[in-house]
Amino acid sequence: MDVPLALPFATLVVVLLLSSGPIAAEVDGTAVLGEAVLTLDAGNFSEVVAKHEFIVVEFYAPWCGHCKELAPEYEKAASMLRKRDPPVVLAKVDAYDESNKELKDKYKVHGYPAIKIIRKGGSDVSAYGGPRDVEGIVEYLTRQVGPASLEIRSAVDASRSIGDKGVVLVGVFPEFAGIEYENFMAVANKMRTDYDFFHTSDASILPRGDLTVKGPLLRLFKPFDELFVDSQDFDDDAIKKFIEVSGFPTVVTFDADPTNHKFIERYYSTPSAKTGNAFLALQ
Repeated sequence: MDVPLALPFATLVVVLLLSSGPIAAEVDGTAVLGEAVLTLDAGNFSEVVAKHEFIVVEFYAPWCGHCKELAPEYEKAASMLRKRDPPVVLAKVDAYDESNKELKDKYKVHGYPAIKIIRKGGSDVSAYGGPRDVEGIVEYLTRQVGPASLEIRSAVDASRSIGDKGVVLVGVFPEFAGIEYENFMAVANKMRTDYDFFHTSDASILPRGDLTVKGPLLRLFKPFDELFVDSQDFDDDAIKKFIEVSGFPTVVTFDADPTNHKFIERYYSTPSAKTGNAFLALQ
């Protein structure tokens, strides 16, 4: 009498185990994918940030269309970047949640999504200035965790590094030492989120400008106006001013091209840009 009763129960257990396996795996898989981007809030933000020398945080609003478009790209990038050596951590904060208002105010979030690169446990904060697609995010952030300036050693390196899409700074030095080189590297570290920095000891491999110069010299390449400008003033403040003035176009094009976004933002946020020689062109 015991056997007939035991068999249906055993069969039922087997059926339940077989049917629950894929479901559990699917749930676990979803959980793993969802963990690629850390979810932060006022309760855990400081603790998590303090543990990381480098972390990227997106401040978003649940209703924001641009945030929704970014979400899958950001998630895929986070999954790829956490496998790098060293791993790069991507996180997010619901800045529209009233409980996170202090974080929103502290990090000066005025629009969505606002992505911040936070270094040194929170002591160094800068705005993310890269693309919004997965490949672009990965490439940009990989550069951000590496050296602030990369050495150009050949014409092939120069052609690959100095494109026609953004502003690029190249320091030419007879040797990679001295106060000029040190100041250049210091400024590169501070402004790396907005500009690409390179250095070389051979100006002849550069695409434009005097190819015989030995340096120290700072050459700014740009895809607008006169295409390149040189400076030999290596004072910290002079380098910054040279980059901000020479690296800003005379005409700012208001369109969907992501390379123009930072110029548009600066045009509206910096009084000197509007009162100077810059003009906004609608397209």
